[in-house]
Amino acid sequence: MNRRDRNAEATRRDILAAGREIFSHYPYSDVSGLQICNHAGVTRGALQHHFGSKLGLFMAVFERLQHDVYLSTLKAISGEQEPWKRIRAGIAAFLDACTQPAYQTVVLKEGPAAIGWERWRELEADYYGDLTREFSDMLASARSGHYEAAMLVATMRGTLTEFSFEIAQSDNQALARQEALNVVDRLLSSFHAPPPKPVRDEPVRIGIGQLRADASRYLDRVATGEVIQVTRRGRVVANLQHPASRPSSE
Repeated sequence: MNRRDRNAEATRRDILAAGREIFSHYPYSDVSGLQICNHAGVTRGALQHHFGSKLGLFMAVFERLQHDVYLSTLKAISGEQEPWKRIRAGIAAFLDACTQPAYQTVVLKEGPAAIGWERWRELEADYYGDLTREFSDMLASARSGHYEAAMLVATMRGTLTEFSFEIAQSDNQALARQEALNVVDRLLSSFHAPPPKPVRDEPVRIGIGQLRADASRYLDRVATGEVIQVTRRGRVVANLQHPASRPSSE
């Protein structure tokens, strides 16, 4: 890289740093391109050359913040081995980012208004799509067969998006972050636990005379999954049960 290129890169970094500082403290609509240029010590031409416009600079700041959170989340995940702990660590790192002033203001508060909700959602999917797939792969190998990993990931994505906005708007963000993580822990533990075993209905008892008198009706009930015990003189002499309803150990 020659001197001209180094100077151009330094100018770009100065503008980006100025944009991050200003956008982190002021609403997007209140910020002017001149204010950014004065703060960075550059001309309007330099801003247009490197970022095109105020919106272009905002997008660059927005994406840099998203990328930083993505990296911190990956770092947290890499510190754990067990799949459920890896997921929990990644979520905790994301919630930590939601308490940071720059991320809150640029990404959560001003982002949807500046770039539009649809574009905001697209960028979120772009930056966290790989993490979502990784979470899904981890769950696919660790989850109980009763739950679908993709559905759990979709549930957590929607939940975390809402949590991020709640934390950003909270008067006590540290408490909001901890309460959000408590809810996440309960959600993960509920999916992590094995599904409850179905409770079997008590079998119906009939006398052998009843069975002889109306065998077809009782056999139809057995076909629907009902268990019928046939008794003779108070003792069970037969269990009528559909083969598909029997436990595998029987």
